[in-house]
Order: sequence, then C-alpha cells, then structure tokens
Amino acid sequence: MAPTLLLLNGAPGSGKSTLAARLAAQRPLALALDIDVIKHALGDWDRDLQASGLQARRLAIAMARRHLVDGHDVVIGQYLARTAFLEELEALAGECGARFVEAALVLDPSALARRLTARRRAPERPEQAANDRFVGPEDAVALAASIEEVLTRRPRAHRIDADGTVDDCLLRINTALTTWC
Repeated sequence: MAPTLLLLNGAPGSGKSTLAARLAAQRPLALALDIDVIKHALGDWDRDLQASGLQARRLAIAMARRHLVDGHDVVIGQYLARTAFLEELEALAGECGARFVEAALVLDPSALARRLTARRRAPERPEQAANDRFVGPEDAVALAASIEEVLTRRPRAHRIDADGTVDDCLLRINTALTTWC
C-alpha cells in the first residue's frame, strides 16, 4: 500500500499540530512533521520570519521526501494561506508515489478567537508561545477568512469541523480518512 502525505491546514489555534501528532501516533512509523518546530530550531529565526519560514519548508520537504520514499506516512499540520506550498506538497506526493490528502480545519471566527485567547494564557508547546507574539484573538476573522479563501482555490480539499474537543475532531478526521484513502 502506498504511503500517505496528509496535510492538515488551518488557522493558528485550530488544533493542527496536536491532531497531526495524534494521527501519526496511530500509524506505524508515521512522521508528524511540524514545520514550526523546524523553523524555531533555526538560529535567530524570528529576525527574518520569511527567510526562516522558507528554509523550514525546504527542510520539511526533504524530510517528507525521505520518509515517503521509505514507504511511511507523513502528517503535516501547517497554516497555509497561499497555495504554492500546498501545490509543492501535492507534487512531492506524486513524485514519491504517495497518496496526497489535503484537509482544512475550519472554525468560525468567534470559536477561533476563544482558542487563541486560551492558548495565549496557557500555551501547551513552546512553538505556541513563540508564535503568539505574531498572531492573536484579534486576528481570528482574517485567519478564518484566509482558510476559506484557500478552500475556494483548492476544491478537492476536505473541510473538517474543528469545533469541540481534540478527540471529537480526531474522530471526524479518522472517519473521513476511511473514505478519502
């Protein structure tokens, strides 16, 4: 069976990284590839967010390629408001003979604002605290709109309601994956 490259797109605070890690943990040798962790491992990453972000994506592509070629699934949770990297991931999957599954975690702006507020008060991971310097609850409307805009340009992407608990959302994704793959 061919490996799968699963992309979970969504606004900051939608649960992408948490869900990617949980999904990968359910699959033998699957890799939860967190691009923010890679970016934050780069020295002085926050001095030039664009350069560090692009370098982290290049490194993520190299890691994903190796893992897919070796026959293992890759799960990436990443906020992508533009389609260029989505297209790069889709092409990578094709080059590696892997299935590409694209899903977007969708929250209404008020729910997203509540999550970003809670995350700012009690971040669960160092990446969240670092990223919260650049995004907050006041950005919820624009963030939700950006995901909707990407979905209009990526009609084959699957919409996942990200409201509720992590377990609720994980169940929705796993249920959907049985029909997607």
